[in-house]
Amino acid sequence: MAAAAAGGFLLQPTHLPGGWLIGPLVVAVVAGLLRPIHPRVPPAFLTIAQAAIGVIIGAVFRPSILPVIAASWLPVVVVIAVTLGMGIGAGILLARLSPLSRETATLGTLPGGATAMIAMSIESGADTRMVSLMQYLRLLFVAIAAALVARFVPGGEAVSQGGIFGGPLGGATTAGWLPYLMTPIIAAAGVLLGRLARLPAAGLLGPLILGAAASGLGLFRPVWPPGVLQAAYITIGLYVGLIFDRASLRQAGRLMPLLVANVLVLIGVCAGTGVILAGLTKTDALSGYLATTPGVMDSIAAVALGSGADISLVLTVQIVRLFAIVFAGPVIARWRLGRVKAGGEPR
Repeated sequence: MAAAAAGGFLLQPTHLPGGWLIGPLVVAVVAGLLRPIHPRVPPAFLTIAQAAIGVIIGAVFRPSILPVIAASWLPVVVVIAVTLGMGIGAGILLARLSPLSRETATLGTLPGGATAMIAMSIESGADTRMVSLMQYLRLLFVAIAAALVARFVPGGEAVSQGGIFGGPLGGATTAGWLPYLMTPIIAAAGVLLGRLARLPAAGLLGPLILGAAASGLGLFRPVWPPGVLQAAYITIGLYVGLIFDRASLRQAGRLMPLLVANVLVLIGVCAGTGVILAGLTKTDALSGYLATTPGVMDSIAAVALGSGADISLVLTVQIVRLFAIVFAGPVIARWRLGRVKAGGEPR
């Protein structure tokens, strides 16, 4: 944990958006490759970190972006369709070029809803370890690529570091102790309600929805004491980074170039759709890129908050696509698996 915090701290002078997440992520990957056995981040800690970030994202969400999205519904649908189509096509191609079964290749390449894809791999008889590796390899590349793009592609006016990490967010601290008391309450309530409603990424989306409601209705603007969000970003960075170890990479073996190429092509295609989305919604290129980049919504939110991107546009498109992939992805995967079994192809 100390090394991860140091990694995040050392990236701050570079002005790399999401540095508190990327630094620990890189430290965790290196630790996983150097040590044969290493710990995992407990799921409860991950949920707490997602809730801490989600409630603050809700505080800066602008409902005024919704009419813009409604007016540009066609490019949003195209973005989702292209992402799904790329995932399915990549899975078919990967299954033909490698020893992977179609079940494993399809579930491993569908972008978004990594947890749902991994859970479904257990039920379908696919290689769960390879599906996990492929999904989290995508998360790793997408998170690092988003931070690098945000560093060199201009956006709007970034939210101040003080505002994100416990300073005034729109004057929240002028309301006294109420925001500090209510923020953890609505974060916890958001996680509970999100799970009861069976939202995808409930730990993030539940608090995000309640945070946006509290801010939008003028009740209060959520805010955390200094250090809370840094700890949340460090936790998420460690969680993603610690997925990778020598055993999982050894198992991938010769497939790694194919897997990396698949992720890079997917990122490139989504970047192209991001440019189109930016032009049609009349926003900056950085916001278009972050809105369409394939997955890692909590990491993308961290980058968008510190880069000046239009966080409302980014999160709206990401949330719509997350719901589409989480709900449509398993249906498409089952359809693909059904065709495989009907055709009598060997597992």
